[in-house]
Amino acid sequence: MTYYQTFSPKPCPNLIHVQRFLRDHGSVLAKAVYQLGGPGASARVFLLSEAVRHTQRLTPAQSSHLVAFHRLLKLEHVSDPDRIESSLFALINPESTFVNECCLLAEKLDALLQKIAENEPIRNIHCEAPQKVGQVA
Repeated sequence: MTYYQTFSPKPCPNLIHVQRFLRDHGSVLAKAVYQLGGPGASARVFLLSEAVRHTQRLTPAQSSHLVAFHRLLKLEHVSDPDRIESSLFALINPESTFVNECCLLAEKLDALLQKIAENEPIRNIHCEAPQKVGQVA
């Protein structure tokens, strides 16, 4: 009995979702992340955008970056005075349109993370090429 596997050369669905999100919202995300997390955080958006353009699957590290961006947009660390987010958040005018833009972007990023999680509910990451295992007599 012989078994074989075939791998699809097409990118995984999660990667396609991430590529579309970054194509449509990458520059806005980088700008928002810059204001909330500084230049290092913004650079990670550009690095992620470039990385997902040249791969066939979404890696756990890339997914972790998306989660970190979501945490920035949801202001999870602004109450910690030892983090850069706290001082950068203090500079933002609560009446500015930036606040509303961040909320909308956080909702869109949340929807993306939900799509990713639907493919792999245990680890919230799934992006392996489809496999077909068949039996050859």
